[in-house]
Amino acid sequence: MRGYLTNSMLLLACVVLLGLSFPVTGQSSDVGLSIRVNPTTTSPGNTVGVFAFVTNNTASKLRTTVTITATAPCGLKTNLGSNRLALNPGQTVQVTVSYPVASDVCLGTQAITISTDSGGKTVASSSATTTLTVQ
Repeated sequence: MRGYLTNSMLLLACVVLLGLSFPVTGQSSDVGLSIRVNPTTTSPGNTVGVFAFVTNNTASKLRTTVTITATAPCGLKTNLGSNRLALNPGQTVQVTVSYPVASDVCLGTQAITISTDSGGKTVASSSATTTLTVQ
């Protein structure tokens, strides 16, 4: 009985952890990224908030373009927006977008990604991805 109770508690803890929404982070030596969506589950036609943070990890001013995209499970990629940023050393900025989920989008898990591009300069590109379930 004791082993059954222990296994049940471990299973419950795993299920709870799988159901939680954690922000996802991505790191290069130059740029730190984190991204999350709210809500994490929605229906076609509803609006979702995308919240991202971009951090300059260098000792000098950094210019980069951040792009946020949504990729549906059927492969359809949607550009949700992009911003050109100029960040001081150690500076973090928040980038947000309100994302209206298309009424005809394929159902399933979408990948919501933020990526940086510094135009081929010495700054490395970086990206971070989280998920949105559309049902």
